[in-house]
Amino acid sequence: MKIFRFENICLVSQNERRARRVEFHPRRNLIVGENHTGKSSLIKSLFIALGARPEGNLDRWDKSTIALVQFSIDGQIYFVLQQQSYRALYLSDGRCAFAAGTSSEWAGEFSKLIGFNLALTDKSQKIVDADARAFFLPFYINQDGSWQASWSTFAGLQQFKSPVAPILEYFSGVKPPLYYEINALKELAQNVLRDLQREQRLVVHVRDKFGETLPLDGPKIMPDIFEQDVQKLTEQVSLLNRRQEELRNVYVREQETLRSLRLQIDMANYELKTYDGDASFLHSEPHAILTCPTCGAEHDRTFMDILHYAEDARVLRQIIFRLQTDADKLSEEISRTRSKLHEIDINYQQISLILETRRGDLKFGDVVKGMGAEVALAAFEGELRSLKEKIDEQLSEIETYDARLHELTNRRRSAEILKIFRRAYIEARVSLNLPPIDTKRLNLRSRPNVSGSGGPRSVLAYYSALWATTFGEYGSFDVPLVIDSPQQLGQDDKNLPKMIEHVATKMPETAQIILGIEGNTKEKFEKIINLDTPYELLQADKYEEINNIVTPYLNLMYAQIFSDNESVG
Repeated sequence: MKIFRFENICLVSQNERRARRVEFHPRRNLIVGENHTGKSSLIKSLFIALGARPEGNLDRWDKSTIALVQFSIDGQIYFVLQQQSYRALYLSDGRCAFAAGTSSEWAGEFSKLIGFNLALTDKSQKIVDADARAFFLPFYINQDGSWQASWSTFAGLQQFKSPVAPILEYFSGVKPPLYYEINALKELAQNVLRDLQREQRLVVHVRDKFGETLPLDGPKIMPDIFEQDVQKLTEQVSLLNRRQEELRNVYVREQETLRSLRLQIDMANYELKTYDGDASFLHSEPHAILTCPTCGAEHDRTFMDILHYAEDARVLRQIIFRLQTDADKLSEEISRTRSKLHEIDINYQQISLILETRRGDLKFGDVVKGMGAEVALAAFEGELRSLKEKIDEQLSEIETYDARLHELTNRRRSAEILKIFRRAYIEARVSLNLPPIDTKRLNLRSRPNVSGSGGPRSVLAYYSALWATTFGEYGSFDVPLVIDSPQQLGQDDKNLPKMIEHVATKMPETAQIILGIEGNTKEKFEKIINLDTPYELLQADKYEEINNIVTPYLNLMYAQIFSDNESVG
């Protein structure tokens, strides 16, 4: 649980040359003073300095009064200096960590410093960070507005839409700080998701427009779904290519050999025809001289010449026979080779069947035909796949956040918190001399609306129940409990002491309490601050001392603000 404590406050009016310094005890503090002695002004100044202006006016108060508040967060000391709308945050060594010229600039810095991560909705339905007003709202009973039925504690709360419920849920633990931390991560993931989805829509739009300009013969998708068919096709094509190449080489060689054989046969037939002509000439009428009909050479006609010509013709016929036999055999081989090539064609038809395979209404062949266009669109498809992966990651992350948020806001947890609140409310009503009521339908927002003298005591009982809940098992912040002037609507001598006793003895043990009352009390408080003179909360005799403390902080604040403004300009 994070602990916030008021340490002290210095108030300086340089116009009136008056000042005051007040120290606070970490436990119970009592501010005692009659009307107009400055109880409310002192208390309100604490909250104004930190960026939460309470309802009600500061009577006869210098609006240029400087407030220097020392506070601690988990024991770490800080200072805030405020004059009108100007504020600055200082570290324990006096260094200025931040300076702001407007309340809105300061609000975010304060919430960041304290670790207050509540998100609220404003009137324009925008999600905004809660500020100091929301931080102190459940812990401050302002005499100007908080003792009635409405939450009129701080000015300007109307800028938020129904802020009370989320504030109470935050501090009670119904929706603890961790809820808003995870919810902020979820919103960040949702923003990333929206950006990715917007980019996805843009890529799809550009892809489709780009696709319309391409001469596409097929569908605009990659053939991933046909991976098995592609593998089968590739294997068969590779095998057929190798076999076809072998057969074509054989076929070419066979064709060349056949052409050579036929050429030899033609030449042999031509020679045989020549020899047959010579033989016919030799067997004709006798000649003294034999003239060769081919070359014209003259020979003596003898019987041996006739025998020689006859033998040559016989040999040529044998050669022609052998050549023709070889040619016939080779023709048969060529026919078989041609048949094998035809079988390859049949196999290609089988591949065509694969190409006609359908998945849904899509042909694999169409995909293959469209591959040229697909290469052009592949970059878009790759980007879309990448975006889908990122979108899926964000959706998974958001789902995880939703599950964690559900754990933090489950009904059992809420019921246990409500049980603590109702039990504490019953006990507080008994302590404050109030009649019992049915608490079955009571919830954290059930602020009492009771008239008469019982009204303020009912309000105090309600706040007591809230404080018991916020300081309990599920709470996350230990914030000072500030109660200003319980003497409301004429509390009598019996009930007013009951209220003071309740504040002094029934509050959470670790809480810092600041109670402002009129008159004295028998109850024990570690620190008592007496205010005696009307309209003189600030004292002239303290001015020099306290002004010397405040002035270095003041000069440093304005120097940084003006320096920042010049840098921006």
